[in-house]
Amino acid sequence: MPRLEDVADFEVVVIGSGPGGQKAAIAAAKLEKRVAVVERRNMIGGVCINTGTIPSKTLREAVLYLTGLNQREMYGQSYRVKDEITVGDLGIRTQHVIGREIDVIRSQLARNHVTVLMGSARFVDAHTLDVVDEAGRGVKVTADKIIVATGTRPARAESYKVAALDAMNKLRRVARFEL
Repeated sequence: MPRLEDVADFEVVVIGSGPGGQKAAIAAAKLEKRVAVVERRNMIGGVCINTGTIPSKTLREAVLYLTGLNQREMYGQSYRVKDEITVGDLGIRTQHVIGREIDVIRSQLARNHVTVLMGSARFVDAHTLDVVDEAGRGVKVTADKIIVATGTRPARAESYKVAALDAMNKLRRVARFEL
């Protein structure tokens, strides 16, 4: 990853590295533009990869695999990969998959010569961003075009609470259900 002091001027800067930001950055790079992506807090891939779709689907698949549910038709009802499944087992599998997905995204961006800047971006004017990393170091980044691809916030019903995936890290144990 380049140091912020070493980079400053691009033809296209994309704020956000989720699916939309990735596609925008790579499309601009394929048009031979000098491109950068700005992403905050080591969230390459956005919410989809880090806290949303990929982790939730990975948790589901890990449970199906570790309980042997996918294999029971072939091996019988008593088939299990593990007798006791812990939150740690699920967390390890989830982090492994997230890490692999992030590596794929980084590779795609690097292969297309897209510079990745880690930090929070704020507009100074229509063609200038102030990008500040977690250590508080910043740089002014200029671009002919700036694409905002920061995603959205999840819709949450105010009438009832939903246990969010973010709370999974705080769990010490999970109730066991017979399937």
